[in-house]
Amino acid sequence: MRVTRPRAASPWILIVSVWLTLGVTFGLMFSFSVFLVPLLEEFRWSRGLAAGAFSLSAVMQGLLSPAIGTLCDRFGPRRLILWGAVILGVSSLLASRITDVWHLYLVTGVLGAVAISALGWVPSAALITQWFAQKQATMLGLALSGMGVGVLTIGPLAQALISAYGWRSAYLMLGAGTLALLVPLVWFGVHEAPRTAPSPAPRGAAPATSGGVRVRVALRTRAFWALFFAYMCTPLAVFTIVTHQVAFAVDQGFPRLFVAGIFGLTGFMSIVGRVVFGAAADRIGRAWSATISYACTAVGTLALLSVEIWTHPAGLYLYALLFGLGFGARGPIITAIAATLFPGRRFGAIYGYMSVGNGVGGALGPWFAGFLFDVTGSYRVPFLIATLFCVAGSVCFWLAEPKPPRE
Repeated sequence: MRVTRPRAASPWILIVSVWLTLGVTFGLMFSFSVFLVPLLEEFRWSRGLAAGAFSLSAVMQGLLSPAIGTLCDRFGPRRLILWGAVILGVSSLLASRITDVWHLYLVTGVLGAVAISALGWVPSAALITQWFAQKQATMLGLALSGMGVGVLTIGPLAQALISAYGWRSAYLMLGAGTLALLVPLVWFGVHEAPRTAPSPAPRGAAPATSGGVRVRVALRTRAFWALFFAYMCTPLAVFTIVTHQVAFAVDQGFPRLFVAGIFGLTGFMSIVGRVVFGAAADRIGRAWSATISYACTAVGTLALLSVEIWTHPAGLYLYALLFGLGFGARGPIITAIAATLFPGRRFGAIYGYMSVGNGVGGALGPWFAGFLFDVTGSYRVPFLIATLFCVAGSVCFWLAEPKPPRE
């Protein structure tokens, strides 16, 4: 089959397609916190055990990232994204048949993780960095803001479907809708950039060969490990909260549909945050942009905790505004730094190895919060620990920031 050169408008068609694809993907992923409540009510599992399925998903995503990156470099991201769309829809359909906890682990922790890995950060980053050599943080923030749209819409939609038809029918309808929307969208809207000669590596980047920076060379740099640990600290600060936010707020006496709306507002603010902090990274510096976004995350978490003392919606609204602004803002910045430091045709593999950190942090955070709740009966300790990872993640960005060339 002959490959034709994409039209001039293809980069912007790609941005819209990736935006919508990530919206559906991560909207379904983070709607786990909405489904968690009816699952706990029906099956009487412990919160640590149920949240472990989300942790397994994060582990699988991290472990799969190097392989996904290598496959992107070899076969192109488009094929992976297309297969990921199919698997994501099928996994949601199968979730409607859960009757035991191992079913939850298989569908959410394994199949869902495979789908999200094939649809998510690594292939999307490889595509965007192919098409846009300049202002990568801005373009990544724009494309990845679709994740916030998914959280904004699919979380409340899932809760409305659960309230009207039950959680099984909700999973069934979401899975069918995913297949009907994503498969044709990816088929027609996602295309890879035409091959061009590699550009020289910028100052501050690791030494490169004619094919770009090699994986072994990248793994020996301080910047790689700083970004690796930034990726690990971020979900420890975020997933710890997101996985349990609905259960926490319901425990405080807030209505479920209202809490799902707060979850949606968090998603809306994350749209703003990804675009704003992505653009800020190209203007004021990536470390400064990441640090400010972490501050929003930490203060938002403290606002959520405040409803334990003062049970008023104001704390939830402040949480949604501030936590939402920081939610997902670091991903585009990490990707832009990595693309600057490690350019070339092995970027997918390097970025995949870096994303293992994200999987480790995403695995530990939800499970740890659920475990501590089962032991103490409160989310206070894990939520406070999560704010400390905001500080640690910020330090990692300053260690990874490429130094500007001297005059």
